[in-house]
Amino acid sequence: MECPTCFQQIVAPQASGTAKFILTGQKFVERKAADPAVAGTGNQPARGKKNPMVIAVVLAVLLAAGGFAYYEFGGAWQNSDIGAVGVSGTFHDTAGTLVINGGGADIWGQADAFRFAYQTLNGDGTLTARIEAVQNTDPWAKAGLMIRQSVSPDSAHVLASVSATSGTLLQQRDHPSNAAAVVQMVPGQGAPCWLRLTRRGNIFTAASSADGKTWTTFGTTTIAMNNPVLAGLAVCSHVSGTLCRAKFDSVSLETP
Repeated sequence: MECPTCFQQIVAPQASGTAKFILTGQKFVERKAADPAVAGTGNQPARGKKNPMVIAVVLAVLLAAGGFAYYEFGGAWQNSDIGAVGVSGTFHDTAGTLVINGGGADIWGQADAFRFAYQTLNGDGTLTARIEAVQNTDPWAKAGLMIRQSVSPDSAHVLASVSATSGTLLQQRDHPSNAAAVVQMVPGQGAPCWLRLTRRGNIFTAASSADGKTWTTFGTTTIAMNNPVLAGLAVCSHVSGTLCRAKFDSVSLETP
């Protein structure tokens, strides 16, 4: 972990992967200034001692303010086709830019068909990503953020997505094998855009943003899911046997 005030790197045990503490959504990077040699001596100037008490006070204030969360997406992604997609999809992660090619007729009805890249989540969490582009294989081709109970095609799920030309959508399947349903739709909103999907207990909330700073909530639903759940990115071409290319970046999962 990195102290944003004193710039001393502090190593703290992490629960999983390469999770790092962040402050107000931005990770602080250690800053070091070059120390010029003392003129005429060839010696380096003496460095001041770092005060552990100052570090402890700063961390205590930040924790008390509730400013810390951490990125959970530090481990390996799992990805697979869900349901009968007609053609196998692909997943590529290049320095944090994720490109997913997904097939499938739809994420709808009583069973889904799409490409899913995910990691497990226990308890509450906030999934955020910028969807840079969605290929227009169909007006309802879609890419977005999903939390679902399992990889079964008929699994309960919540999906916040942006379509090729049909707007932004929050949808759900409240129980396995039930028909999916629209919670809220925002016509006219397309990629590039930011989406956020938050789970708090059984309450799921979707929000969108043009810049990743100012957010507008556009839907909330309540669904019971057991832990762990699968949280990640979904892409569907809406045409079985055809792949839709979608591009994501700034992907994070924050947990309390």
